[in-house]
Amino acid sequence: MIVMNKRMQEEYLKIKDMDNNFCFTGKLSVINPTIYKVQDGIFMEIDDRERVSEETVENYDYDELSEWEWSRSEFLIGSYFDGITYEQSLRLAFDIVELWGYKFHALFPDEEFHIILIVGTIGDTDEKTVMLRYYTYRGGDGFHFDLDDLDDDVDSVVLVNVVEADEGRY
Repeated sequence: MIVMNKRMQEEYLKIKDMDNNFCFTGKLSVINPTIYKVQDGIFMEIDDRERVSEETVENYDYDELSEWEWSRSEFLIGSYFDGITYEQSLRLAFDIVELWGYKFHALFPDEEFHIILIVGTIGDTDEKTVMLRYYTYRGGDGFHFDLDDLDDDVDSVVLVNVVEADEGRY
């Protein structure tokens, strides 16, 4: 289930008919990352990021793991791909969010994940940047965004792909 606020809907309308056959170079591991589990944490191995160890995961309580996954999973599209415009970055990010969702569900069908796409600006400039993040949803009230009211945060341009667990999980 994909949920986006009005500002993201406006951005999507600008690029929805854009051809996704454009040329760029970069780290394709962002598109199809290695996803792995260490104890109760789910992590991605992209490019040269170090794999998470058992000892490191032991430092976090179960309830803290979502926050840690969120903080470790920041992927700025512009940092991984060269020769790509903002519009192309956004178009690619929509595809990646969908692909990651399929992959997470295939590997961990009993878990729920939230894959987040955020458009922001860099510093005091008007230059837009496209960022992806994810975390395992572990119950309770929302985590970073209230899915029922994404428009409350007027500064955010956000989409959340909720990758639901198979029935019977929660």
